[in-house]
Amino acid sequence: MANEDIRKSEVRRLQKTGGSTFIVSLPKRWVIEHGLMAKDQLRVEWRPSGNLRIIPEASPITRRREVNIELDNLPEKLAIDHLIAAYLSGANLIRVYRKKGFDAADRKLLRRFISIGRGIEIVNETDRIIEIESLVNAGSLPIISSMNRMYLLIRTVLKDILETFTNGDPSFLDDIDDREDEVDALRLLIERQIGEILESAYLEDSAGINRWEAAEFGNLVRTFERIGDHVYALGILAQDNEKASLIDVQQLPFCLITSWLIDFKAINSNIKRSNLQEIHDAKIQLRDKMKLLSNFEDELWLQEDTVNALYLHRCSESIRRLCAYASDMAEILLNIYTHKNSEMTIIE
Repeated sequence: MANEDIRKSEVRRLQKTGGSTFIVSLPKRWVIEHGLMAKDQLRVEWRPSGNLRIIPEASPITRRREVNIELDNLPEKLAIDHLIAAYLSGANLIRVYRKKGFDAADRKLLRRFISIGRGIEIVNETDRIIEIESLVNAGSLPIISSMNRMYLLIRTVLKDILETFTNGDPSFLDDIDDREDEVDALRLLIERQIGEILESAYLEDSAGINRWEAAEFGNLVRTFERIGDHVYALGILAQDNEKASLIDVQQLPFCLITSWLIDFKAINSNIKRSNLQEIHDAKIQLRDKMKLLSNFEDELWLQEDTVNALYLHRCSESIRRLCAYASDMAEILLNIYTHKNSEMTIIE
């Protein structure tokens, strides 16, 4: 395999046959790898860039991506990272090995992985090998719907944080860990889908998202997750009954959360449709909030009550980062809007 020719492109000469037909020959290796024969049909698509894409629709060959993971060769604390990497790679089958058999810690690790990886199940298990298979067709899951679910989770947690500060009742956040895990799981699912779209012309078409947009959606979903991380951090702070009971949600920095939710809603709604004015307004307001919070944090250094000042500073920092990441989302949406509305022209 090391010496195998892995070139993915070749230069072919365009030929003219008959009076008006142009033809180009296909690489023999490509034809053989797809199990094609003379007179088999190919789909030829004209891409927006002007390039042509050839799809072997008649190919009888089915492929799947497989990843093998040997737990004996991995640091214990990094095994979950390798499992997640296999999931994000788009692997249809993940084989996990353990030379001396799996112990209780291994099985707990795999249960954890199954819980955060959407659409995967253990399909085969022996003393030394466990096979995990993806049972979900990535093309059947709308990415925008998954993003909207992330938005709803983040919004409801933040509203519950306000309720906790207002009423001093931390029970609103009893399931905050579960909701944080769901946000993370959705992020992994969407990143897996995006990776598959970047590799598959079929999935690109079925998802209705071209590769350029898919890459920007990857940036968008990672920003969603970072927002979720800071909402979670704020939720942990809100569960500190002693300090949270002294908070006035009508004062800085908490008084900005409600208006941030309005900006966040406007940005999320523009993932499906593009309203430049809404994106512009949200970004300007978010920028003003960040400046206001930065000034507030500078003033906290002058307070004599250092414990309370530190608590407020940590809360303010998370809220300021919510503004910063939401502003990043607005920039990504502007990128997508500009790309959609750009035109390819011929330079003479």
